[in-house]
Amino acid sequence: MGGWNSGRWGRQTKKTTAEECFKLTIFFLKPYLQQGNFNSIRWSRGGQETGSISDQILGDNHPSVLRFIYTIGAKSAHPENFNYPVRLVTTPLPWEGERFWFECPLQGCTRRVGCLYLPPGGKYFGCRHCYNLTYESQQEGSDSRRFFSSFACEMQDVYPSIDWKDVRAILEDKTTPHMERLALERYLREWQDYDPYEGYLTADKLCKQSGLDPEDLSRLETARLLLPDTKDGRYRPKLADWGRKLAYLLQEERWQIEEIQAWAKGRWNSKDPRQWPPAKKS
Repeated sequence: MGGWNSGRWGRQTKKTTAEECFKLTIFFLKPYLQQGNFNSIRWSRGGQETGSISDQILGDNHPSVLRFIYTIGAKSAHPENFNYPVRLVTTPLPWEGERFWFECPLQGCTRRVGCLYLPPGGKYFGCRHCYNLTYESQQEGSDSRRFFSSFACEMQDVYPSIDWKDVRAILEDKTTPHMERLALERYLREWQDYDPYEGYLTADKLCKQSGLDPEDLSRLETARLLLPDTKDGRYRPKLADWGRKLAYLLQEERWQIEEIQAWAKGRWNSKDPRQWPPAKKS
């Protein structure tokens, strides 16, 4: 006779979209799933409140039931009050912990779902399958899908497996869970390939930029006057200037390695440490 799960819950003759319905997600409620909690949720459109629902969490030591309490047609002459339980079930997560689900409360269903809907004109919350709901995207014409799909094909190199729904969301300045996952995967790939020493100089490049020959570079390394900054023997770019100075002292002034060592060690104790060319000690 029309009880809360008697089966007369208004199966839709015309397909309603999920976007038209009031929606409750377990993801939204999860932070409040503590025994004895009493919560209130409100919906609004265009700044006007269009609906609200209260829920109470029940269970001995673990949340196991949500009691939905709400009124339909509160401003009408004959409002209807509703108060019924919705079971909660859990599944284990591979990284420990558990994931909560609703169990669809409509008669003959009991599907485990993450979202319950109350369609326009409906009285009880139920799953998308019971109400035969569709999505707005499924009702769009094939032309618009082809338009978005063409963009998706062009973006495959950057975001592999991107689809037309993701492209539509981007063009509407929105995002999708799929896009967020793709962006995270791309970030991780780029981070793994990132080389913090990408601009550093190899020994050959350092010699070309400074004028040192490989033999002089080897002697300077042995004397610890010019050392690489990375384990694979690369030098920071600024060392090219220092290499040019050392090449000048070795090739033009004919200094010995020992003389360069003495000058480099004591230059900052002299009156003018930036003097160039430096005075050769007799």
